[in-house]
Amino acid sequence: MSILDGLPSTEAELKDALEIGDKVFARALPRLNLTPKQQSVIDLVREGMSLADIMDITQQERDAMFVQGARMIQHGELQKARDVLSLLHVLEPLDAKVIYAIAMTYQLEGDVAHAAKLYVQFLSLNATNAEGYLRLGECLLAAKETDEAASCFRTAKAESDRGNGTPETRARAAQLLALVEKPGATAS
Repeated sequence: MSILDGLPSTEAELKDALEIGDKVFARALPRLNLTPKQQSVIDLVREGMSLADIMDITQQERDAMFVQGARMIQHGELQKARDVLSLLHVLEPLDAKVIYAIAMTYQLEGDVAHAAKLYVQFLSLNATNAEGYLRLGECLLAAKETDEAASCFRTAKAESDRGNGTPETRARAAQLLALVEKPGATAS
């Protein structure tokens, strides 16, 4: 059993899940008795617009919300940070840095299963980000999934070598990789 269980593992599984969700949504929508304005918002979202765009919330305003959430993380106010960042995620669901920051709040609280799933979502939007692989590896290591963690640490090192990570990220990934590759090593 893995902390990543429940996520689609193939493109076909993801496609099936999306189709099921779309069918459920299509059946439920007529029963909601939406106003014309509500229906127009749903139509715009289905066309690919974010709520931030629909509500005319500027990038500068979203950046300010993100900075507020990041400061709360720095001050250890993880739930408050997650509340601000979750609202931002609803407004702009494909903002990778927001997903990463939300994942970090869970990781700092020790909820590595939730954090890992969010890091996977982050990496699906930013697949070459060394820091994302490092953090996912840390979650897997904490869950004693050392083989999977080692793979993430290797990828973090490789992406750092390609310029997609900092020297610090590369060094930390190398350090953790050496730890898990030691004969008889176990996660602690």
